[in-house]
Amino acid sequence: MAEEKREGFDPSNMGKDVLSFMKSSFDTTFDNMVKIQDLNSKMFKDMIGKGKEVQEDGVKMVDDFVENAKKGRDEYRRLMEDGFQKIEDMFKGEKKD
Repeated sequence: MAEEKREGFDPSNMGKDVLSFMKSSFDTTFDNMVKIQDLNSKMFKDMIGKGKEVQEDGVKMVDDFVENAKKGRDEYRRLMEDGFQKIEDMFKGEKKD
């Protein structure tokens, strides 16, 4: 009798599947957060630019804030990706019988 190939849940890959789902969820959430932050900074700059009494200090302050936010989110992403990579490496190092 030929062995049937089953599709779906495979308990031996559960850890890898969970990690893959977590990474995919993180990537999607992070990408959406970046889009929202970029849109908010654009809207804020447009709003300031339309004001009659725009001061250079105000624009510089917003630019500094946006730059710091981008640095922070880039660092956060790098840390999360490093963590995911370490877990993936751990799964790769497992010995199969």
